Amino acid sequence: MKKIVAIILLSITYFYSSAQSDELLIAKEVSFYKVDEIGNVYYVDKLNTLTKYEANVPRYIKYADVKSGKIHSIDVSNPLRVVVFYADQFIVKFLDVNLTEINSFKIKDVYPEGWIRLVCSSNNNGLWMYDELTRKLIKVGEQLITQFQTGDLYLVTRKKINPNFMLEYGDELFLNDPKIGLMVFDLFGGYKKTIQIQSSSNVQFNKDELFFVNKNHWLKYSNFKTDTLQDLKNSINQPTKGNNGYYFIKDSNLYFKSN
Repeated sequence: MKKIVAIILLSITYFYSSAQSDELLIAKEVSFYKVDEIGNVYYVDKLNTLTKYEANVPRYIKYADVKSGKIHSIDVSNPLRVVVFYADQFIVKFLDVNLTEINSFKIKDVYPEGWIRLVCSSNNNGLWMYDELTRKLIKVGEQLITQFQTGDLYLVTRKKINPNFMLEYGDELFLNDPKIGLMVFDLFGGYKKTIQIQSSSNVQFNKDELFFVNKNHWLKYSNFKTDTLQDLKNSINQPTKGNNGYYFIKDSNLYFKSN
């Protein structure tokens, strides 16, 4: 009888605390994640498995390729063409909406002298690539054929850069250096400016808003076109807006918190 009462009390405590926090555990042992334009979240776990969580269904779809090595980055800006980059092996893969492989390229087969460290999706089913050796941005088509490339970015930034993140958003390309800031280019690789933020985690965009984490503190530019900074006074690690709430990582676990 005492055991039954204890179980009931534990259940009441659990449901009460869940209702209070409104935090839904999505996955454990998550390395990093991205959210697409329709609210699906994609995360890479400690076992190097890519998982897509569709909150509306809900269901999980998994993808893993042990032979290609560690997943360095994913780009989900186009949910119909997810870009997965294996930096150590210089391999880029394209997955469809069900995480089924559409195509795969070995970048070294096309750019044997290059040292590509970052890739992201571009318009017209192309890719942006950043070559660490030459410090150049390269835009390629669907078959990795070069469309154009920039000169050495040092000549325009006057800084030795070490970027860790790249994304095409709207009519601009963003290249993030944790120490220098977020460099902004047009879609022809022309340098425009550097937004003075220092963020070691991925920068997130929502319309004209730009979200980033600095020292485990959530900040945003309410209008990154005019660099209007707003402190959201929140100390959640890696927050990202989703449908009716936001995702965040806490203690290596991925959660969704409703508004």
